[in-house]
Amino acid sequence: MKAIVCIPAYNEELTIASIVVLSKRYADKVCVINDGSKDRTAEVANAAGAVVLSHGKNEGYGAAINSCFEKAKKEKAGALVIIDGDGQHDPKDIPKVLEGLQNGADVVIGSRFHSKNEIPAYRRAGISALTTLTNAGSGVSVSDSQSGFRAYNAKAVSKLAGLRNAGMGAGSEILMKASEAGLKISEVPITVRYFDHVSKRNALIHGLGVTTSILDIIRLRKPFAFFGVLGVLALVLGGVFGIYTLDLYNANKALPFGPTILTVFFTLTGMLCVLAALILDSVSRIVESREENGE
Repeated sequence: MKAIVCIPAYNEELTIASIVVLSKRYADKVCVINDGSKDRTAEVANAAGAVVLSHGKNEGYGAAINSCFEKAKKEKAGALVIIDGDGQHDPKDIPKVLEGLQNGADVVIGSRFHSKNEIPAYRRAGISALTTLTNAGSGVSVSDSQSGFRAYNAKAVSKLAGLRNAGMGAGSEILMKASEAGLKISEVPITVRYFDHVSKRNALIHGLGVTTSILDIIRLRKPFAFFGVLGVLALVLGGVFGIYTLDLYNANKALPFGPTILTVFFTLTGMLCVLAALILDSVSRIVESREENGE
């Protein structure tokens, strides 16, 4: 089975060479997706023996993953391994994710939570929250939805290519698409290292950005669940305020202004959300059907 390793990289000059050299031990080809780096990432990766594909500007993590999928399709690879270029993951774990494919999985996630890794508490909490949200939106059950170390077989590459999310929400979108396509997902334990002192992103801002992306993906891919849940919650609140309003009316023989307004607001909002859920779900199904038929 022809296997290639793709490494999304943005300003990873300090770590990319060692990742490329180690990855070459386990793959037929190593490719670095240079996502508009402003340092010597492309030059260093090329010198280390990688095939370098460069974006003219920084397009985002999801765009880099799309380039990985397109490269795997072009190479007719039987297996694609994607590993982040920041030095967090150990290429020596590549055989583990490839073994997962050989055992029948279509997508294999290298989970940071299936091994005894020293993960900063705030990162562990953030990843767990994003994973819970992703699992709820996709219907899958994984421990590490944000892992940047994954393997895909040719079937998965074909089904998952063409991600809409260009940012860090791509990892969650992949799981949602995989679930919809009926792909088998498994996890294997991997080791991980953190270098917070050289982190390029503020953890809180990054987490909020990914959360927003995941919610946006759920809204687009599963509008019935997204707007339906909002609608039911609004109707429940409308009912609660309605009962409270009636109690006050029976006691005082007059409608209280505040609770009455809230009752009307939440009831109407709930009804509109449920209606939107039904309409958008129908539209989403039509669009998916046309995409599947190549229209």
